[in-house]
Amino acid sequence: MIVSWQSSDSSKANILARGNFSLDASGMVNLLLALAAVSLLLAGLLTLQGYWPILLIAGVQLVLVCWILIRAWEQAWVSEVIEITEDKIRVTHQRHKQKRLYEFETAWAVIEWKQPEVAWYEPRMQLRSRAQVVELGSFLTGSEKHQLAKCLQSAVEKHSAMKGAIIS
Repeated sequence: MIVSWQSSDSSKANILARGNFSLDASGMVNLLLALAAVSLLLAGLLTLQGYWPILLIAGVQLVLVCWILIRAWEQAWVSEVIEITEDKIRVTHQRHKQKRLYEFETAWAVIEWKQPEVAWYEPRMQLRSRAQVVELGSFLTGSEKHQLAKCLQSAVEKHSAMKGAIIS
């Protein structure tokens, strides 16, 4: 999801990029509880009939599925806030509880597209200013990356010395 807005005097632009994941924390807990209840109920019924290894297998399967879903949920709550002013671009990348801040000079900002080594992967979008480089939107789909690039390009090109520079 890409959301962009500008200050009233158009001197500052902000772009928010977030991953798409519809479950909040309580929804995830409810999903995991329902999954555990169904799996353990079925395994318990089979255990009562003498198939006791099923309960062990169901427990291992439940732990593995819960771990995978929790990891996917954590990875989906990623956001990037890009603030563009006349002289600075600030990129705040937040993943779970970790925050990283990058600062670039707007005058030298260039958006680059890097083609992947594997053909079916999406191209990577990078923001470069002089020697500094950061990948943007690694968690976004291909169409969302292009939307982010358009928003970023229109906000940067007002202040950039590299007018219209999108490099493939």
